[in-house]
Parts: sequence; C-alpha cells; structure tokens
Amino acid sequence: MSPKIDIQVGDLRTVEVEAICCPVFEDVELQSSTQLVDQATGGQISRLLELGDHKGKLKQNTVLYVAEGLKAPRICLVGLGKMEKLSLESIRQATAKSMTTLRDLGVKSAACWLPDGVTTEQVQALVVGTKLALYQFKQHQTSSDDEQSESKSLEELLLLVPDKNSKVSVERSVRIAEAIADGTILARDLTNQPANYLTPTDLAETASRVAQAEGNGCLDCQIYNRPELIEKGFNALLGVAQGSQEEPKLIQLSYRPDNAAESTDTVVLVGKGITFDSGGLSLKSGSGMMSMKDDMAGAATVLGTMQVIGKIRPNLNVIGLIAATENMPSGTAQRPGDVVKSYGGKTIEILNTDAEGRLVLADALGYAKTFNPKAVVDLATLTGAVVTALGRCVAGIMGTDQELIDQLKAAGQTSHERLWQLPLFDDYDDALKSDIADVKNIGDGTAGAIAGAAFLKHFAQGCPWAHIDIAGASEYLKGNAYLPKGASGYGVRLLTQFIRDLDAKTI
Repeated sequence: MSPKIDIQVGDLRTVEVEAICCPVFEDVELQSSTQLVDQATGGQISRLLELGDHKGKLKQNTVLYVAEGLKAPRICLVGLGKMEKLSLESIRQATAKSMTTLRDLGVKSAACWLPDGVTTEQVQALVVGTKLALYQFKQHQTSSDDEQSESKSLEELLLLVPDKNSKVSVERSVRIAEAIADGTILARDLTNQPANYLTPTDLAETASRVAQAEGNGCLDCQIYNRPELIEKGFNALLGVAQGSQEEPKLIQLSYRPDNAAESTDTVVLVGKGITFDSGGLSLKSGSGMMSMKDDMAGAATVLGTMQVIGKIRPNLNVIGLIAATENMPSGTAQRPGDVVKSYGGKTIEILNTDAEGRLVLADALGYAKTFNPKAVVDLATLTGAVVTALGRCVAGIMGTDQELIDQLKAAGQTSHERLWQLPLFDDYDDALKSDIADVKNIGDGTAGAIAGAAFLKHFAQGCPWAHIDIAGASEYLKGNAYLPKGASGYGVRLLTQFIRDLDAKTI
C-alpha cells in the first residue's frame, strides 16, 4: 500500500507520529532540526554519534527509542553520506532505505522536516524514493502465514515545513512527484503481472481506464483491433500475432494541452507490448521463457508515462503508441522465411520469429511518423545483447538525432534512469540486407543490440528518433533501495523528465 503524504506546518519535537526522521551527514555538525531533537531528548543523538554507532554513511539507519522529550517514540537517524556529495539520487536512496526500515518495524506513520531552502527537485526525490521503496506486488499471494497475512505498511508520511508559504510550494512539488511515482508503480504492476492476467486486451482496457480516470480528461484513448489493423496495413504486428489465440491491439493514447495550436510540438512515445514471448516457431529454451511475461515492459513504461502526462499537463502534444500481442508457436504461426509488408510499405524477411519485438515496433514507428512529430522515442526489452554489454544499471540508447539523444541522456542523469549511447553507423546496415525483401529482421550474429536498432532505423526515417533498449534496466537491480525485486518501471521517470525539459523550453 502506498503511503498517504501530507504537508503540515509543524515541529519534529511535537508531531504525533510513530517515528520521526532526522538527517545525519558524515563528519558534519548536526543539522538544526536534528540539533533541536537532540536537545529535547537530553543528547541521545550526540551520545550515539560520539560512540561511533552511527556515522552518517549513505543509507545507514539507526533507530533510537525515546521515553520523554518528544511526542514520537522513535527517532530514525538517516545517513546521507558526505554533504559535498549530496545529490538527488542519494536523497532517493537514503529516504528509501529509512522508509523500508520503519515499515519493517511495523511503523504506520512517520514525519520528516523540510528546512527553508529545500529545492523542488529535492522534495520530489524524497517523495519518489519513499513511494517506490514501499512498493510491493502481492496480488497473487494467498498465504495464511501470520506474518504474511498481517502485512506491514507505512500508511502516512508527514512532511513538516516552517510556514504557510513553504507549504504551498511543497504541496505543488509533492503532487507532481506522486504522479511520477504512481506512473512508475503502474508500469511495475503491469510488468509484474503474469501473462494469463495481462493479455493485449487487458493492456488495452488498462489504457482505457487511465484515460477515463479522474483528472485525466485531457487524455484520449483509441484501440485498433484486428479488423482495423488489417485495413490499415499493420502487417508486421499481425504477422507476430497470428500464432496466438489472443487478439492483437494497437493502443493509442493522445494528450493535447488546452492551449494547443497548430504549431504546438508533438512527441511520440512508442512501447513494445509483447505480453508473452515464447519465441514463436524459433522457440526459446525453457529457462529463457520463464521471465517473458515482462517483454511488454516498454509498453508499460509508455502507459505509465502517459498517466503522468495526464496529471502534470505539459504544453506539448504527446502521443503514446503501444503495439501489443503475444508471440506464440502454433499451426498458424509466422514461419522463418516469411515476408511481410510493414505499415508504410517496407518489406521484411522474417528469418527468426524470436526477433519479433522489432517487427511490431516497425509498424508502430511507421505509424508514428503520420503525426509529424518533433521527436519519436521507442522503448523496448529488445535484446539480451544489451544486458551483456551494459548490465542492469543503465539502458542502451541509439538513434538518428544527436540532439534528441543528448536531451534524453540529460533527463536520464536527473532521474537516475541513465542511458549509454551505442554507435549506429551505416556500416551496420549491411548485415540486415535481404536477398528477397527490403530488409531482414536479424543481423549476422554480432552487435545484437545495435543490429536491432539498425533494423528499426529503416522504419523511423524522416523524423528525429531515438531507440532505448531497456532489456537490462527493466528488472530489479540489487543494491538499489527503491527497486524491490521484480519490475523496475524503468523509463517513466526518464521520459517524464524529458517531456518536462522540453516543456520548459517552450515557455
């Protein structure tokens, strides 16, 4: 359960909660708010620091129990590391660690002090770190074990500010941060969901609910079913879908600001939505198939981002496109050697049916160009090769527009959903030449992540485009305090920051 976050004018010494959080830096004098708490408790914090039991190291937490001097019975000392190295990410990590520590103790309510001078970005980092750290996916657990059935949750977080003016600005920052965190949580929920609970139809229904949700009246949702896909020529998507009993969908979520003019820029976000990937007739191994419910993580990111866009309402047109289907083996499945004509007319020779994500994206990218976009960004769990190259702490980015790539990389630094650029030289195109079609869907077995992007480049020609391979970053990264095991929801914070940065340039 996600905690309720309230903002109040108040004091850590008198607030009635189950725990208060006090920041501590390494080798630096206690902050004024922590000094006041220390004085109220007769110097308990100072004595602990003198003994060396708490050093203020990043993510170090120590809980003190107090009998008098405070309304709260617990103090959580939150280690923030060295003051000169304080960053938005260290705030996220430290906050996340302290909140999970308190939750695991059974604490239901906590309070933090926000001093004068705290920035909007720091407030948002605190809120995002809190909400993402406390995320749990337990929808399918029915255990009657006492500890399991009595689930621990931190229900309320109070952010204390010095005056009413501070409260107004902090309130605004918190609501934006909550929207971003909730969009990330939606992406996590969708990606964690088993494939029998999340079909392309379920994904489309979720998109429709997002558009209809209160406050999202600026979002329009359009679902293209098989007859419309056939009529419009989405043959690459249909080819991947033909082995499954589940109906394919092309999901279009459209945001247009109230003051939009003909000159308003449009950004198109494209997500790969393979709700289960068996590999098709080019069948994966048993172990390779086990995690393939998450092959729609790119789609989940786009859907989560569009939910955020509906809340924060930038001054840009934003289109979210999701190409959704299963990739299954059957008597009707697409065969190696088949040729399909994509949306826009380019023909593709299918040599490996397990390279299906790039096929559905080919159609979606071709369709994206019809919106005359300023930028097109696609996200996909496209290749295992990018995991081999970059691991799980960063996603790979390639594209045809360096300015766009640099903007996304900058947004990744701010959000800590980082990107590493791989080359996309024309030399890589040679490996994708087909003897019987315009292009084939696999390369020569080398540079797999780049080969996937080189294929997509054929269908994104004519507009600024960037491809982000999130195959590694879409999953839990051990050691990150706000990424519980499972789906990370990678990309929602990145894309939201990218859109906000673009929006700031239009004002």
